[in-house]
Amino acid sequence: MRTYDQFLSLNEWFIIVTGITAYSLIFFLPKKFTRAQTVLTLFIGIYFVVFFDHTMCVEPLDYYDVNDSNKIDIWDVLSYIMYGPFAYLFIYGYTLLRKSKSTYFFYLLVWTIFSITAEALAWHAGVYHYRRGYRIFFSIPIYLLVLSLTMIYFQLFIRKTENKANRPSKS
Repeated sequence: MRTYDQFLSLNEWFIIVTGITAYSLIFFLPKKFTRAQTVLTLFIGIYFVVFFDHTMCVEPLDYYDVNDSNKIDIWDVLSYIMYGPFAYLFIYGYTLLRKSKSTYFFYLLVWTIFSITAEALAWHAGVYHYRRGYRIFFSIPIYLLVLSLTMIYFQLFIRKTENKANRPSKS
């Protein structure tokens, strides 16, 4: 139980600073997507975190706890919201690259390394508490899957919509 002499713990500061920084980046970057595409991309990022945390954090797996306890509280919800911009930034960055098959795999690898680094920082801040032998490198296949699914979303919905908007209208 929190006492009056405690303000915020390190994991809570991590969530606040990371969330504000990530959402600020989205706000200040030049706009590339419609408002609906932006909101949906943020929700996809949040969805994947919630889905995998609630798969990996509950029985029968129960590999880690998020934040200070195994019960969901406001800081868990804020941590899920904090991760929303990462899907947006992943797609945004990809739109800036010259496209080729090797670019896709290199970009996926860079973002997987970035994701593992972000998870390591979150673990050090106390956002994650591993147990039952879970190690951070076990997250690599999850990041590869999530980033690939996010890229499929981009290819099928954002890029397809852009292509339709850029086609000349039939008169």
